[in-house]
Amino acid sequence: MSQMPLQNPQQFFSVVINHLDKSYDGIEVLKGINLEVPQGQILGIIGKSGAGKSTLLRCLNGLEQPSSGTITIHGKLFTGIKESDRRKIQQDIGNVFQNSNLLSRLTVLENVMFPLNLLKVNSKIAHSKALQMLHLVGLKGKEDAYPGQLSGGQCQRVAIARALISDASLLLCDEFTSALDIETSLEILELLRDLNKRLGISIILITHDMGVVREICDEVCVLDQGRIVEKNDITSILLHTQNTVTKSLIRNLINKDLPHHLQEILLQKPKTNCDILVRLFFSSQTAGEPIISSIVKKYDIPINILFGNLDHIRKTAFGSLTIKIPYNIQIINKIMNYLEKRGVSSEIVGYLPQDGEMAWNS
Repeated sequence: MSQMPLQNPQQFFSVVINHLDKSYDGIEVLKGINLEVPQGQILGIIGKSGAGKSTLLRCLNGLEQPSSGTITIHGKLFTGIKESDRRKIQQDIGNVFQNSNLLSRLTVLENVMFPLNLLKVNSKIAHSKALQMLHLVGLKGKEDAYPGQLSGGQCQRVAIARALISDASLLLCDEFTSALDIETSLEILELLRDLNKRLGISIILITHDMGVVREICDEVCVLDQGRIVEKNDITSILLHTQNTVTKSLIRNLINKDLPHHLQEILLQKPKTNCDILVRLFFSSQTAGEPIISSIVKKYDIPINILFGNLDHIRKTAFGSLTIKIPYNIQIINKIMNYLEKRGVSSEIVGYLPQDGEMAWNS
């Protein structure tokens, strides 16, 4: 996907990236990245292993310098500048990693104060700010505890407080929930969303967990082989995916697997006397419409509903429905065009031989 240079005024954006390239020993890891992150947005960066996600994040926090291109943080150029100027900008960037990286010999309060101590902030001011941050992340009363006395979720709360103690307005998160159980992950995501609303901070996160993306992200950026192949709001990404890489990444989130015995007889190419399996994706805006009955009436074709599931994107319901239709490619194309006009995304799952009907029904 070609990317045009970004033209919007930079002062409205937390991050602006233009024509960013990064190579290691002649191997291109990032290629022509153009990206804007509005202030206050939560952006998720997803992609398969080796897509360049972590490298992009390391360029954003200054741990890596790009081979070419520019990064602007809050209207200030972050690349190609003096080290002293870069460090000043880094004070406005917080980082949270998979491991909380807390100092085991320091108390919770001392861990949170640590960045301010490095900046030689007055100890009373640092102490007061650290107490406020711990209260904000739900750890009031844990000030004198040590990291070894905390749960994984509590350690991540301390790490978040430490990342934001210097009044950072940009938070970078790298697989920050991957070591946590589902319930704790949801609590941490709820905390980040709350901090995003209260403090107006921008959040950029990379994750392999599509559940994280669904719960917290406003927009999603998909990387593949060092390039941005798709970027859109979370609802569009999940319900109206344009790129095959994105489809493969979100398949397990939206699609429930076909039953095993059905997978065994499913064909990837049509043949004589077969049915076609189509999966529909719908949001709460389309869920109440009589889509199936309208298709049957309009095209005079029998439809069997095989199975479906309901889920949510934060407060918005969405779901998928798998149906079986007699194979007729002209009618199928008309049906899929009709669904698109009705706001329902669809995809062909495969083809079911009609002599496999007994296997399915059994």
